Amino acid sequence: MIVARPRQHVHRTTIDIDIDAFEGARGALGTRGYRDTVNEALRAVERAARLRRGADLIRAGGLDVVTPDEVEELRRSRT
Repeated sequence: MIVARPRQHVHRTTIDIDIDAFEGARGALGTRGYRDTVNEALRAVERAARLRRGADLIRAGGLDVVTPDEVEELRRSRT
């Protein structure tokens, strides 16, 4: 699914692209052209990195999150 975003800072460049990797990414992302596929792939990599950092913080105890066991205990105490 492509989400239209307002154009931010754009840099025009020329790069060599692995066509097999491009076609795989295009199929996985459901994009059409080079620009949409490359931009969406970059966003997907950035999102995955943010999710990994968040998961690492949770594992390290750096975020105060409720565990599924704690949710179940909270539910039991209300009934």
